[in-house]
Amino acid sequence: MLRFYSLLFVLASFAGIFFPLSEAVASPKYEMRGAWLVTAYGIDWPSCQGASRQVALTQQSELDSILENLHRAGINAVFFQVRPMADALYNSSYEPWSGYLTGNRGTAACYDPLSRCIERCHALGMECHAWINPFRVGTRRPSTSLDVVTRDLWMTNRVGKSTMTIFNPALDETRRHLCNICREIATNYDIDGIVFDDYFYNPEFIPEDERAADWKYYVAAAEAGQSMADWRRANINRAIADVYAMLSTVKDGKIRFGVSPQGIAGANGVYDCEGVPSLPSYGVVTADSQYDKIYSDPVNWLKEGLVDYISPQIYWTTDNRRHPYGGLSRWWNDVAEMYGRHCFPSQTIAAFAKNNTPDQWNETFRQIELNREYSFNYAPGAVLYSARYIAGKYGPGFGKALHEKIFKAPALVPPMRWKEKSRHLEVTGLSLSKSGRLEWTAADDARYVVYAIPEDVDDADAQSSGADGIDSSYILAVTYDTSYTLPAKYRKGYRIAVTPYDRYGIEWQPTYL
Repeated sequence: MLRFYSLLFVLASFAGIFFPLSEAVASPKYEMRGAWLVTAYGIDWPSCQGASRQVALTQQSELDSILENLHRAGINAVFFQVRPMADALYNSSYEPWSGYLTGNRGTAACYDPLSRCIERCHALGMECHAWINPFRVGTRRPSTSLDVVTRDLWMTNRVGKSTMTIFNPALDETRRHLCNICREIATNYDIDGIVFDDYFYNPEFIPEDERAADWKYYVAAAEAGQSMADWRRANINRAIADVYAMLSTVKDGKIRFGVSPQGIAGANGVYDCEGVPSLPSYGVVTADSQYDKIYSDPVNWLKEGLVDYISPQIYWTTDNRRHPYGGLSRWWNDVAEMYGRHCFPSQTIAAFAKNNTPDQWNETFRQIELNREYSFNYAPGAVLYSARYIAGKYGPGFGKALHEKIFKAPALVPPMRWKEKSRHLEVTGLSLSKSGRLEWTAADDARYVVYAIPEDVDDADAQSSGADGIDSSYILAVTYDTSYTLPAKYRKGYRIAVTPYDRYGIEWQPTYL
């Protein structure tokens, strides 16, 4: 039945017909509700740059406000950009401090933005994923001592008067450098995930002939008969595989790893022989620049189990004739399900800058509902680009509408059930003080979900219709602490329950007060 209604939705999308938003559509208990928080060029944050204490205080206040507003909108995961262009918005041993933070590349900040973001996200019960650009350097020359250390890994191509520099993905040293960066973040910070965006090879500056900066590496290292395009895809695949393998050894593999590729893949039929559904059969009529131009092969990452989630950038509307959102969302979800991984599509809400209207908001809501319709592994999700349209001045009113219309009940980030190291957890020592302070004993390094169930609702009726525990409408909070202060209204007439919610995303049995 679910697939039947999904088909109706996608056919309607192809035809440019839309169903009205229904208040009866239930919010799932498990759902990624992410937001990209951009630091490059200060797009989302920070609004001012500098290394002084006063600038730092302003930046911290702005960041806190953004995160609080995201939380109020119903967001449960923040994708915080910490490496925009071979730089760092954290204390890095490998790359210079970002000029987007301090105004000058290499000038140290007087605080650690990643630490601050994690602390505030966790205080609000949200996950924090460190967003890394894996290869981009930009148009600059080496300007700091740390740049000089890595410049032999860079390659630059020139088109006319323009240049673009990236780390050369063909080099073992590049992949080791990338792994070192991710390992340092995963080890030194209490992050919940690491996510890459879609900057791999740049199609405008990377020809497939002797003009290319990596031509000599291709000639020296390619297998017999291997095209340059296949060789480059293999380089990217090795980098993704190396990072995933490394992260599996850190903190028992609890850190999610995801990649956000371009929104179209499989249009050239290259995956048809592997049983992957044909993209044109989903109503998408386009070329596959991802596979053919930037040498990105996301279906391979899913097939080989090299990512925990994929977040394709489906930046088209539901009524787009060539790239309908519905068809793309359904295809990506089907492929992710085929290989047992999660799909959390990225959606652009940048149109709010020019058209901040309820009709425009409804387009985003439709897309989120389509993600829910097409997710068949109880793991829907959406990651909205970007934070300023939810929590900033560019989308006034949208965050409130998002919470009221589509994220009304809280949601937990979907569990990674393919992880094998999960073990049973239980809340013990649960107590409530006269002042309303709940306390309990820590269960490993779990997070916790606090519920308040009216006394006239029995246990059976309090269960989710999806058979995934207590219904999310009773959630008061997700907390990374072992205590929580109950709001006064819930101190009488409610039964309180606390569940462990581990870092793999699995919720365990409740303990009732």
